[in-house]
Amino acid sequence: MSNQKSAPLALTSLSLAMILCSGCLGSNEPQKSASDQSIQERVEIEKDQQQAKEEKKKIAREPITRNEKVLALEEHENGLDVALLSVKRASDNTLNVKWRYINRTDDEITLCYTYCYTDYYSSWLANAYIVDNANQKKHLVVRADKNPMTTKVKRPTKLSPGGTYKVWAKFPAPPMEVENVSVYIPGTAPIEDVRIEG
Repeated sequence: MSNQKSAPLALTSLSLAMILCSGCLGSNEPQKSASDQSIQERVEIEKDQQQAKEEKKKIAREPITRNEKVLALEEHENGLDVALLSVKRASDNTLNVKWRYINRTDDEITLCYTYCYTDYYSSWLANAYIVDNANQKKHLVVRADKNPMTTKVKRPTKLSPGGTYKVWAKFPAPPMEVENVSVYIPGTAPIEDVRIEG
């Protein structure tokens, strides 16, 4: 009698097990556990982040979209680009020289570390100079009341990725017959034979 009661119960249990497993047998693909799916998702996210970083790097290395004339472009020792913008005579018998620092890297860069100040009245821009090659004469930054005639910089300037910083300095002008000078900006190669405007 007990065997008759247990047979239908065993048959019902077996049927239920077959129904539950029928979804498992329908596919030949292995089923992924939750931990396998989260690992795959993390790998895909990391790939997307890496691709976005590479895209950002490409965009950051594009030229500046300004209608700004560049006379020369040199690489600075700390990875920045230095764009010489103008060398122009002024009415006070001086030359105004303008240049721009451009951070095309993915890191924040400090423009000046060790040579930032020569004295209380100076700044690292005062270390720039020009050379009149025709007369073999070096011209330092003009000073007024001991202050260098440059963009006022009181401390090292940091440039974020993609950032730029435009500066200027004033130098004694060479004689009017001199048409070209060489510009020496600390941290870059000499920018030679630059035509003087005006």
